[in-house]
Amino acid sequence: MSGAARIREVPELHVVTVTAVLDQAALDAWLPGAMAQAFERAAGAALTADDLPYVERSGPDPVIRVTYEGNPNLGPCEIVVSVPVPAGGDRTIPAHREAFVRVTKELVTSGGLGDAYDTAEALAGADAGPPTETYWTDFFDAAPGDEVFDVGWRIA
Repeated sequence: MSGAARIREVPELHVVTVTAVLDQAALDAWLPGAMAQAFERAAGAALTADDLPYVERSGPDPVIRVTYEGNPNLGPCEIVVSVPVPAGGDRTIPAHREAFVRVTKELVTSGGLGDAYDTAEALAGADAGPPTETYWTDFFDAAPGDEVFDVGWRIA
């Protein structure tokens, strides 16, 4: 894992979304296109890591959030891909606290992502949820040791 679980304050976010109900097998094929579609729906207004200090990163790439309303490994669940925008959008995510773990591409490709989920969820507590992956760089172009996203659990 890239690091220990930490807590951060996530501000209210206005987002544009793409949503589907999928299991893990379908998710892998759907996710890249859904991310591109959400970014396109943001129509040039997507906020970047530079615009969102809570991400604790910098850079010109858009921030993309993937929220899981269940566990796709256990069966179909709602998955929401969202891109923060300055105003408007089709949803508003309320401000909240989040326990999170920073993840490297290698952790994902080696099959260790579940450990990051477990670590962040343990810090968030028994009533945590739903989990969100917050991306701030292009996962596919990243090197194995690069940090590529955070796994976060909303603290109830």
